[in-house]
Amino acid sequence: MVFEQIMKVKWIKRKEHAFFLGFIYSMVALVSASLIFPKSIGLMSVAFTSILLIPSLNVLLAQEENQEVRQKKLSLKLLWRDHNDILKVYIYMFLGVFAAFLLISLFYNQALVTQRFSSQLSAAGIHGSAIDFYGKFSQIVQNNLLIFIVCFMLSLVYGAGAVLFLTWNASVWGIVFGFFTRFTINEGAGTNPISTFFSKITPFLPHMTTEALAYVIAAIMGGIMSKAIIREKWGSKKFNHILTDALLVLGLGVAVVIVAAYLEVYVYAKILTG
Repeated sequence: MVFEQIMKVKWIKRKEHAFFLGFIYSMVALVSASLIFPKSIGLMSVAFTSILLIPSLNVLLAQEENQEVRQKKLSLKLLWRDHNDILKVYIYMFLGVFAAFLLISLFYNQALVTQRFSSQLSAAGIHGSAIDFYGKFSQIVQNNLLIFIVCFMLSLVYGAGAVLFLTWNASVWGIVFGFFTRFTINEGAGTNPISTFFSKITPFLPHMTTEALAYVIAAIMGGIMSKAIIREKWGSKKFNHILTDALLVLGLGVAVVIVAAYLEVYVYAKILTG
């Protein structure tokens, strides 16, 4: 692809540069979607961003795939040491996409953001100027677990395929932050704009960060399992170690999903209703 030729491989392999890849590709995708699908910018920009990111992410993750599989028993410290690079890649990418969608939502006025990014706002429970936080706990857990599982399966089968869900999640929160920044500017007359902004955005932060963490966990474990299936003999000692790691961390991811749903239904709603 043209972008990989423009950006030298050594530059792409720097993990922190995943932020710039996420940001630049998202901006290109947003412009492309606005020109080709002006009525569906919200969804098509996510699709275009994912298409652009996957080849470059495969380059970034190549070093992780070439690492030797450890033979020691499970240790969270070793698990972090073995896979912190891939975690950094996904986090930086997430933040880059988030920053791009935040910037574009600040560029548009509030009415256009509501119209063109209604999918992202609806996903966060924002409908027009109203906020819906009365979803049932069980429904939210079920929905987020489904996304978690699909994210894991896409990463398992396609390697960087889970980037679609990570991109979607980053776009949602980028648009939400921009929406409330605009809200603060428009209705913050006579008040401290900084305190007004944080009072509006703080309720979103707990379940935003926990949801994002859960999906990153699913993507990483899917990639690790994919590597094990390809490189290791089924049932071997190495394979069993990786399988044990993956199952335990996936269990942690499920717990994070449940915590995120609890924060969204109870803590988030309680803060908003004051």
